[in-house]
This record gives sequence, C-alpha cells and structure tokens, in this order.
Amino acid sequence: MDSFIERNYEKLKNKYALTSPEDLLKEADIDLLPLPLDDNTGGFTMTNNRCSTIVVNSNWDEHYIGFVILHEFSHLILHGGSSTPYYRRIGAGRFIPKIENEANALAMKLLLDMQDSDDIKHLTKYQLLYYLGIDDDLLRYIPSLNKINN
Repeated sequence: MDSFIERNYEKLKNKYALTSPEDLLKEADIDLLPLPLDDNTGGFTMTNNRCSTIVVNSNWDEHYIGFVILHEFSHLILHGGSSTPYYRRIGAGRFIPKIENEANALAMKLLLDMQDSDDIKHLTKYQLLYYLGIDDDLLRYIPSLNKINN
C-alpha cells in the first residue's frame, strides 16, 4: 500500500475507534446528511467554515453507503476535502484520478478494519466484496489477503 495512505491510516487508527462509518463521523465531528440523489451518485462532501458534511444517497444500499461515507471521509483526511464532485460508481476500465484512487484505498482499509476479523479471515477477495455489499469494481482496493488476516 502507498506509504501516504498507510501513514494516514495509522494516524486514524490511533485517533479513532473505527467501529463503523457512522461512529467515525460522530467521533470526528463530521455531519452526515442522507438525501435521495440520482442513481449513479453515492455522495459528496460540503465544507463551510471548517465544518464538514458528508451527503450520501439515501436510495443506495446501507452497506454501500458505508463505503461512500469512508470514501468521502478519506478525501477530508487526505486531500483537505478536495475531490471530484461526487463519489460515483466506478466504471470498469475507466481512468480513475489519483485522488479518487487514494480515497478508495483508504476507505477500503478503514472498512476492512471495521469488520470482525474472524468473520472475514477465510473469505476470498470476491467473497469479501459480497460480504461487504460493494461492487466488484472495488476489488483492486482490497489488499492481499495475508495483510487482511494479520
């Protein structure tokens, strides 16, 4: 994993409990606003006067929303809130900008850390995607299984 991502992950792990995406936002004093958005838009972040709100698509599946929350949170941590306008479902084979790759990588690392290791330690990467309830386009962001299970 990129050392930039790893360093920020370690800081977050030392600072927050990492129990759920929603609990992480509460602990970090970031507001969450579920709203119905178009089918392809998962969420975005608004920051005003140093107060941040993550908006998520209330029509999306609860599990996928957890990843979107962590993706947007990752932008706040890694990029000071800068991101492409919205988190959208990833199109297979499409170019993904560096900041989106970084946000996805940190979000996946956080999401995996929030799981019970006994529940996921014997899963393949594809089974893990199904277990997490996220698209297989995110497979590239799952670290090698021996890193998850250690």
